[in-house]
Amino acid sequence: MFARPLSSNFWFMALRRSSLRVVGLTCVLVLGSLVGTALHAQDRGAPRFGPAASADTVVAEPSDAGRLWSTADPPFDRFEERYEMEADSAWATHLRRGLLRLPGCTAALVSAEGLALTTARCVRQHLEAENDGAALVAEQRADERSVPALHADRLLRTTDVTEAVRAARQDTTRTQAVRSVEQRLQAEAEANRRVEVGSAAGAPYTAYTYRRFEDVRVAFLPEQAVSAFGGLNAAMTYPRQALDAALLRVYTAEGTPLAADHFFEPSTQGARPGDAVFSAGASEQTHRAESAEQLAVRRDLMLPVRRARLETWTRAMRASLDTATASARQHRALHEAERALKQTRARLEALQSEYVQTRLQRRDSLLRRALREDSSLQKRFGGVLDSLAAIQEAKRTLASAYRAFGRFGGESRPPSGSSTYRRILQPRRQEAAAGASGVEETTRGTPSAAVDRGRRLPAPVEIAVLAFRLDTLRSHLYPDTAAVRRLLQGRSPTQLATAIVESSVLAAPVDASAGAATPDVPPNDPAAAVVDVAASRARSFYEEWGRLSRAERQLTRRLARARQAIREVPVLSSGTNALRLTDGRVLGYPYNGTITPPFATFFDLYEQNRAFGEDGAWALPERWRRSASTMDRSTPLTLVASTDGAVSNGGAPLLNKYLELVGVTVGPNIQGAAGTYIFLPERMRTVAVDLRGLRQALTAVYEAEGLVDDLFGGGAETTDTRR
Repeated sequence: MFARPLSSNFWFMALRRSSLRVVGLTCVLVLGSLVGTALHAQDRGAPRFGPAASADTVVAEPSDAGRLWSTADPPFDRFEERYEMEADSAWATHLRRGLLRLPGCTAALVSAEGLALTTARCVRQHLEAENDGAALVAEQRADERSVPALHADRLLRTTDVTEAVRAARQDTTRTQAVRSVEQRLQAEAEANRRVEVGSAAGAPYTAYTYRRFEDVRVAFLPEQAVSAFGGLNAAMTYPRQALDAALLRVYTAEGTPLAADHFFEPSTQGARPGDAVFSAGASEQTHRAESAEQLAVRRDLMLPVRRARLETWTRAMRASLDTATASARQHRALHEAERALKQTRARLEALQSEYVQTRLQRRDSLLRRALREDSSLQKRFGGVLDSLAAIQEAKRTLASAYRAFGRFGGESRPPSGSSTYRRILQPRRQEAAAGASGVEETTRGTPSAAVDRGRRLPAPVEIAVLAFRLDTLRSHLYPDTAAVRRLLQGRSPTQLATAIVESSVLAAPVDASAGAATPDVPPNDPAAAVVDVAASRARSFYEEWGRLSRAERQLTRRLARARQAIREVPVLSSGTNALRLTDGRVLGYPYNGTITPPFATFFDLYEQNRAFGEDGAWALPERWRRSASTMDRSTPLTLVASTDGAVSNGGAPLLNKYLELVGVTVGPNIQGAAGTYIFLPERMRTVAVDLRGLRQALTAVYEAEGLVDDLFGGGAETTDTRR
């Protein structure tokens, strides 16, 4: 087997495992007593996002910023003190080299022959529609299925480029300086190398050099009925009973499996309650550096708008799919939108929580006090909170226009808006021809034709979402009744939307090869009046909102640096997709007046199936029903850990302190969905598939002995299933 390049201290710690288990048990008892104290104050009406405490007892805590660390420079002292372990640069190198970055996800190398573990959701989204949710089990490598849309980036090295960025910044902006250094390093790199330069709210700057592998094949993928067991109702919840795991194999350009010099071996013991665990992977952008005033605007304006648009889109698409034949792509789009709606509702609920609001306000108060007490920091960062508050007030004056013209929820995925409405707000061809530079500056931020992919929504769905946008436009125009009459011309928003979708030149997708400009609209076109009323108003809104947003981004970066200056806080995720590290423990949490256990077993899976029956999202495939009598159903299937969900989503490995594999993370619980704003370790948890559950499924259900040998090294069953 592969010999991991770990330090002698690391091996010494491994020899002390038996004695450390005694310490671990003591930690479990202490943690249990702490949880029990918190639980005592809970009742079934307790809020999701904080204890039932009055506002004057709420304090800002260092944990608000999360547990997100640089893989290039982990906080070894913290790990050693908190978890009674030893870690050094060799530990960090082994961690980095065992990771793979997939499009929007993470994977972990788990064998010396290129086998990698990730989630089923990360893989299935790249498969063609004809797979139709079926399982893929490759007993032989010749049976592995190629996925052209999937690639894997492996981190080769990290380099401090802070001085290079500072030198490049002498006569340009920070963003341009970073881009300049990145482009220079990319030009100097070898073939199949990708260089990315990133930072967290300023220096230090790190260059990440990846090697890209284009040949990635599926070795194992469970049925979608099992990987998404319970459907939308079970998504982002816990206890969760779903085998959301998949195995890939990475191949070189020569067609041979990647010979991995670093990979994560499976733990022979498995995770236990209270165990220290680590997870690493591509980080998601968060808004934790933002002020309470900024997040209040998200709460009062941006999130409600996104929720309303998603509700309209999903309701219309669901009704359409119930009455007409739909493609697999449309079903996936609906599932994605429904999941986004559930997440949006949870995030809005968190920001509406009095406990969370007070904690955010106290955090800003502590920052103001710290700046007043340090003249040098006051000189650097004084006034940043007030400047941000002024921008938020200006944004609130644009609330009505945001509802009418805002960027379709602020995110391109999932689509929740009307492509026809986007084309209505785009510049016309004659405007583009009049002066490219002027139009570009004026319309920057307007909906782009690039979003048109040649895929049209079913007409009833497009009509519903367009009618919703026309109704918000009507509300925005009041009390200008003349503009409203000119807009609707005696018709309701639904009637006007129907006419536009059925006969307007703007109803057809724009050919991206023709540029972003849309066709000219004839005077008799049903959309002509809407273009006349809305287009110029929309461009004025985009210009003003864009100006405010650019200033806000610069101030938010200053605010992040201020928070880091007054106290040692974790890395703040900037959404650069850099690999980050997080730590925590396998730990349950207060839930519905009780406490949820840290593990869910196959018993729970079959009980849910029995309770809900064989219809719908709780049905099990035939092979799973046949295996019920022979499977060890006491085996843990999933677990929860208190790691930071800003990194522990979508295939990041869950590792013990010896960097042995114990699971693969699949996403947050519903409380963790709000982790983009604040980290609350009392209740936010990361859900993971337990490696023991994956082994049990591969053995008892799929009889994939070859994959079991490849992943676990062959030999007798040694995995401890005790919890």
